[in-house]
Amino acid sequence: MKNKGAVIGLVIIIGALGFSALAFKNNLVNSVPFSDAMRATDSDVQIMGKPVSGTMAYDTTAHALRFALRNDAGQTLSVIYKGPKPDDLDSAMSKAVAINAQGTYDPVKKEFVAENLLVKCPSKYQGQSTTDRSYGS
Repeated sequence: MKNKGAVIGLVIIIGALGFSALAFKNNLVNSVPFSDAMRATDSDVQIMGKPVSGTMAYDTTAHALRFALRNDAGQTLSVIYKGPKPDDLDSAMSKAVAINAQGTYDPVKKEFVAENLLVKCPSKYQGQSTTDRSYGS
């Protein structure tokens, strides 16, 4: 009976590790090309591209940011992000090197609905490296 406490402790540790691994796996988001993102209508995916200049528009009534991303292959994809406009967004978007958008594709509106945005901007203080600004939940 001396080992009963050790067995219970081991079961608790194994259960906690299993739960942690499952939670981690559920939070992983695949980074996919635009063509695959357009088929992701029911699961979160992540896309990456450069913002197309002149396409950014923020609707203050609907609290929605619309812009287009261009990937390395030259394809463009319309993106909408719903949420409050961060103060530094205009500056960040105009200087952005790349944007990672996480969300799903809406085939009816033909746009990628982003829940989170990660804007990668060149850092003027660190040479060629970049700084990241994250928007969303």
